Amino acid sequence: MTVRVEVRLPDLGEGIAEGAIGEWLARPGDAVTEDQPLVEVVTDKASAEIPSPVTGRLAEAIAASGSVVPVGSVLAVLEVDPSDLGREDREPAPSSTSSEAGPVEVAATPGARRLAGRLGIDLAAAGIAAGSEVIREDDVRAYAHAHGYTSSPGEMPRREEPREGAGSEAFPDRSAIASRLTRAAAVPTVTNVDEADFGAVQSSGVSPLTALAFVASRALLEHPRCNMLAPDGNPVPQGSVHLGIATQADARLLVPVVRHAETLGVAELDAAIKDVSSRARAGHLRPDELSGSTFTITSAGRMAGQWSTPLLNLPEVAILGLYRIADRPVARDGVVVIRPMGNLSITFDHRYLDGLDAAAFLQAVIDQLECWRERP
Repeated sequence: MTVRVEVRLPDLGEGIAEGAIGEWLARPGDAVTEDQPLVEVVTDKASAEIPSPVTGRLAEAIAASGSVVPVGSVLAVLEVDPSDLGREDREPAPSSTSSEAGPVEVAATPGARRLAGRLGIDLAAAGIAAGSEVIREDDVRAYAHAHGYTSSPGEMPRREEPREGAGSEAFPDRSAIASRLTRAAAVPTVTNVDEADFGAVQSSGVSPLTALAFVASRALLEHPRCNMLAPDGNPVPQGSVHLGIATQADARLLVPVVRHAETLGVAELDAAIKDVSSRARAGHLRPDELSGSTFTITSAGRMAGQWSTPLLNLPEVAILGLYRIADRPVARDGVVVIRPMGNLSITFDHRYLDGLDAAAFLQAVIDQLECWRERP
């Protein structure tokens, strides 16, 4: 006797309300194991593989490839031996709203995001005006008409023709990114920049990003105000460091998450960062790996320049930037020497964090980098 278990489209994070069904990675009748990818789901933010919650057999693939389904829809049905179910908490469950999973942002359809991005409309404001749980294109059109934007409720704004020789792939949709960054740009932030000597890190053979992630995750335990989330204007300290690693994937900026980074050794953390970053670029992240971060590190490596002012990964209150490391002349004990120096920045939400707190955290990070030794 078997038990039928439904696999539903989970909360994909970033306020995404629906997803397009891509390729099925298993076929009806196939035996599947727990965590085995079943189907690819594509949104305007990223693509993700939906895993099997249990070991069993794929009985039905309900959602057809190419269809668009809302969060919570049944994607597939599994037939499972009762002995394989184990604990009750292995059954598919509704999307979590705990602080670990991260607060849900504005929920909107991809079409609504595209239209809002094109018109420069804040989706959150459009949602409040509409009183809708999920913002749709009609809500954005109505908001545009009421507030004097160029589009009327009955017509879509004219789409610009692509430049000659440029296909749609050359100019992918960035409406989700535009909406998110518009909200982040409205936050009153301050950026503090200082430099660090990376000589000890380079001598150890550890990558600067891994070393920075390691010391930052430890320093956040000593400076917990930098590891807060502020959903709805209420700052909430976080017990663990779920580290977001800003990753460029084609024309998309994704932030895959390394959970409980403060518990990982250097080698474990290095492997985890490489794993989520490579899978982010390939579009193979699970939905839960794109949400729930408490603090983010951003770096463009050799292309990073001297320094910049990153935007926050809301609802986080701080973000750490790593920039180009290069040989520079510096004074040591009254003598000018050449050292591998790199700038670090801490950008923070001044509503919840003062400059002294942010500067103390940044200095703790620099001190640990400059006295770096082989770590476990």
